Amino acid sequence: MVKIALRGLRAHTWRMVITFVAVAAGVAFIGGVLVLTDTMNRTFDDLFADVYRGTDAVVRSSETLDSDFGFELRGMVDESVLDQVRQADGLAAAEGSVDGFARVIDRDGEPVGNPATGAPTLGGTWVDVDELNPFDIVDGEAPRADGEIVLDRGTTESTDYELGDAVAVQTQVGVEEFELVGVARFGTADSPGGATYVLWGLDDAQRLMGEPGRFTSIGAVAEDGVSQDDLVASIAEQLDDGTTEVVSGAEITEETQSAIGEQLGFITIFFLVFALIAVFVGAFVIYNSFAIVVAQRTREMALLRAIGARRRQVRRAVVVEAAVVGLVGSAIGFVVGLGLAALLGAVLQLPEGALAILPSSVVVAIATGLIVTVISSLVPAWRASRVPPLAAMRDVAVDTSGRTPVRFLVGLGIVTLGVAAVLVGAFGSRPATVGIGVLAVFLGVLVASPGLARPVSRVLGAPLARLRGVTGTLARENAGRNPKRTSATAQALMIGVGLVTFMLVINTSIRASLDKALEEGFVGDFVVDSGTFGMIGLPSSVAEEIAELPEVAVSAPVRFAPAEVAGEEHGVTGTVEGAFEVLDLDMVDGRASLAPDEVVINEDVAEDTGLGVGDQVEIDFLDDARDERERTATVSGVYSTGPATDLGGYVVGVGVFQAALPTSTDFQVFVQLQDGVSVAEAEPALERIVDPLPSAEVQSVEEYKDEIGGQLDFLLRLIGGLLALAIGIAFLGIVNTISLSIIERTRELGLLRAVGMRRRQLRAAIRWESAIISLFGTLLGVAVGLLGGWGIVRALRDEGFEVFAVPLLWLVVISVIAGLLGLAAALIPAWRAGRMSVLEAIATE
Repeated sequence: MVKIALRGLRAHTWRMVITFVAVAAGVAFIGGVLVLTDTMNRTFDDLFADVYRGTDAVVRSSETLDSDFGFELRGMVDESVLDQVRQADGLAAAEGSVDGFARVIDRDGEPVGNPATGAPTLGGTWVDVDELNPFDIVDGEAPRADGEIVLDRGTTESTDYELGDAVAVQTQVGVEEFELVGVARFGTADSPGGATYVLWGLDDAQRLMGEPGRFTSIGAVAEDGVSQDDLVASIAEQLDDGTTEVVSGAEITEETQSAIGEQLGFITIFFLVFALIAVFVGAFVIYNSFAIVVAQRTREMALLRAIGARRRQVRRAVVVEAAVVGLVGSAIGFVVGLGLAALLGAVLQLPEGALAILPSSVVVAIATGLIVTVISSLVPAWRASRVPPLAAMRDVAVDTSGRTPVRFLVGLGIVTLGVAAVLVGAFGSRPATVGIGVLAVFLGVLVASPGLARPVSRVLGAPLARLRGVTGTLARENAGRNPKRTSATAQALMIGVGLVTFMLVINTSIRASLDKALEEGFVGDFVVDSGTFGMIGLPSSVAEEIAELPEVAVSAPVRFAPAEVAGEEHGVTGTVEGAFEVLDLDMVDGRASLAPDEVVINEDVAEDTGLGVGDQVEIDFLDDARDERERTATVSGVYSTGPATDLGGYVVGVGVFQAALPTSTDFQVFVQLQDGVSVAEAEPALERIVDPLPSAEVQSVEEYKDEIGGQLDFLLRLIGGLLALAIGIAFLGIVNTISLSIIERTRELGLLRAVGMRRRQLRAAIRWESAIISLFGTLLGVAVGLLGGWGIVRALRDEGFEVFAVPLLWLVVISVIAGLLGLAAALIPAWRAGRMSVLEAIATE
C-alpha cells in the first residue's frame, strides 16, 4: 500500500501543488519566526557578552523599581563608592560610567532614529579602561575635553558627519552642539543592535544624562590570577552603606541576556499567533484538497477494495500521501522561512549576520506542517476506506454529506450558545466571556456552513442568473452543488476576513471613543509633545517659557517616574493643578490641590486601596535627591478617569518632582489659551519656544487626536499585514478547489461545449462560481467579526470606550476585494477549462 500511495502521488502530483504551497506557507511563517527569535536571542546574547567581555565585577545600586516601559530602573551610585572599590584587594582597575538616552540631530536638523518604534537612541560615558569599554576607536580619538563626543560608526555613516564637525545632540537638558572627535565600532558591529550611541567624557555625561557626582554603575577588572568571585567578595568587604551590591561579570551578563530574552519573548508570541492562524487556515485548504482528490479517486479506491485491500490499508495509503506532502511542503516552507526571517530582521533593524538555525526550530517547524497535514487527511482517509467495492462499477456520486439537517442544527445550536455568551460578556463587562462566545460562534459557523452554502449561493448568484443568463445560472448551481466543498473553501477565507473585520471594528471604535472623550473632556488648545516616547522628554524650561506667554492661560507639564507608594511599586505623575482643568477631569471627592505635601489619586486607586481624602501615603522616589527624605503626602482629592483623560493613579505637584528628581523631564505640556486668543495667533509663539528641540512638536487638538489614532493604525497595519498571509492561503484554497472541481467535471464541461457553449461563456461561469464562493466566505467572516467587535467594545464600556463604530467603507472594500480575489483565483483554472478538447473531455471517465 505504501508503494501504491507513492505511485498514486507521482501520478497526481500536480493536483497536490496548491496543497504543497499551503503547507509551505504556514510552515514558512512558523520557521521564520522561530529562526528570527533564535537569531535575535543570539544577537543580543553576543552583544551583551561583548559589553561585559572584560568586566569582572560591577557595583550598582540595590534599589530598583519597574518602569512603565517594561524594563527595570535602578538607582545611581554615589561617586564616593568608587574610592571604596579601589581599595579592594585583587583589583587591577575600576571606573564609573553613566548611561542614558540621547538623540543625534542630523545635518538637516532632523532627529536620527525613532525610539518609539525602532532601536533606542542612547548615550554614555567613554571609559578609558579598555577591558570595560566595548567600543573601539576606528577613526579619530577618544573625548578628552568637555564639548567633545564619539559617535558609533553606523550613526556617523547614516548622517555623513566627519571628524571635526559640530554635531547637535538632544538630551534631557536640551539641544547642544559638540565636536565630533572620534568614530567607534561596537566590537565587530558598526552600532550596538542598530541603536545610535553618543559617548562623552565623564563630566559631560553626568551633566547631560545623570547627576554630577553620581554613576549608573562602576565596572571593575581583576588582577591576573584573581577570579571574578574573589574580586566580588573583596569589593563587597569595602562597601558598608547598604545601598549598593556587587555582581560578577558573568552574573550581570546572564542577567542582562535573560531580561532581553523575556522582552523578546513577547515578539515571538506575537508573531507565532499569526503563524498558527496561517497554519489553521492552511489546514482547511489541506483538508479540502484531500477530500476532493479522494472523491475523484473513488473508483480507484473501490477497485483496491475489490481486489482485497482492507480498509486499514486504504486509510494508510491516503495518510502516506499526506505525510509525503506534509514533509516535502514543510521542508520547502522552512527554507522559504529563512528568507522571511531575514526580511523581518531587516525590518526590526537587527545587525547583519548569519541566521541562527537551531535543530529544535527545524524540528518544530517541519513537525508542525507534517502533523497538521496528516491530521487534515484523516477524515478523507476514513471516507476512502468506507468506499464499497461495488462503487468501482458506477460513477462517482455527488457528495451530499454536507446537507444533513442534524449537522446544520448542531452548528446552529453552537452559534446560538456563542451569541448568548457574547451578550452575557458584553453587558456584564467581561471581555473574556465575549472571546469565548466569539470562538463558539466561529466553531458553530464551521459546523453549520455546509447547510448554508446552497441557499446562500442561490441568493448571491440570483443577480448573476438574471444578468448573465445561462452563464450566471451555471455559476450559481455549481457553487451550491457540493455544499461541503464550498463551505470548506469559504471557511478558510472566513477566518482571515473575520479577524481583519474584528480588528477594524476595534480600531475604529477605539478611535471614535477617544475622539469623543477628547472633544468632551479636553478643553485645551495645544499639546506640546516630546516626540521621544518619554525617553528624553522636554526640559522643564519649555513649560515655564510657555507659561510666560501672554497668550497662554494654563501651561500644564506632565512627567512620570516610578516610585514606591505605600510599600508597592507604582507610577507617579507630576503636573500642576491646571492640568485637571485642561483635561476637564471631574473630582468625585475633595479638590485638585497639589501642594508639596499633597497627592491626588484616581478613583481606581481609591477603590483598590481604600484610600480617601485626608488619608496619608508614603511616596519614595528612586534616587530621591532631597536631604530630608520627607515623603508623606495627604490625599487631597479623588478624580474620575476616561480613555483619553487620565493622569495616572497618583498625581503630585511638579515642584515635588523638581525637588526629588532634579533631572526629570516632561513627557508633554498641555496648553490652554487666554479667552479671545485664537489658535492661529498663539501657534507661532509656541513654535519659537519648541524650535530648538527638533524632536518636539506643537500639536493642535485635531493633530493630537490623529497622533493617538495613528499609534493604533500602526498596530492595525502590522496585524493586517500578518493576517494577509492567512487570506493569501485562503485564496490558494479557492484556486485549488476550482482547479480540482474542474477535473471532476471534465466530462460535464465537454458536454456543455458540445451543445454550443462558447469558451468565453465557460470561463465566465467558472470565474463567477469562484466569486460566489469568495463572497460567501467574506459575508460569514464579516458577520462574525462584527459580532466579536461589538461584544468587546460593549464589554469595555465601563473603561470609557463608549462608541461602537462600524468601518462601513472598509467592509465594502473588503467585500469587493474578496470578489475580485475570487475572480482572480479562477483565471488560470477557467483558462485551462476553456482550452479542453471537447472530444477528449467527453471521453473522460
